[in-house]
Amino acid sequence: MYKVFFPGPTLEQDVFNDALNGLKLFDQELAKRGTPFFGGSKPGMLDLMIWPWCERADVIRIIRGEQFVIPRERFLRLLEWKTAMKEDPAVRGSFLDVETHAKYIRSHIAGTPQYDLITNS
Repeated sequence: MYKVFFPGPTLEQDVFNDALNGLKLFDQELAKRGTPFFGGSKPGMLDLMIWPWCERADVIRIIRGEQFVIPRERFLRLLEWKTAMKEDPAVRGSFLDVETHAKYIRSHIAGTPQYDLITNS
């Protein structure tokens, strides 16, 4: 994900496509389990460990453009999981909206990362 935010010699779209290919594993696993969460009917350790990365996923679209949207038709289960995770009390208690994440990434790209962004608001 961060390779798309901070592009190097590799084309951004190629890096994004690689990330999407990696997400297939998670979508397929949710399909195989037939449950809303990797932990079953409620979030388990795996759900909570990968959540922070998924919470930030939409920042790519905001920073780099609409061509970096996670396609719903390819990742329906994973996107449904993401919606369900937002209802978990632990996630609700620490959730940061995509705009807050984007503001931090923009500050980092500009060379002046705002590490205290949420404590100053």
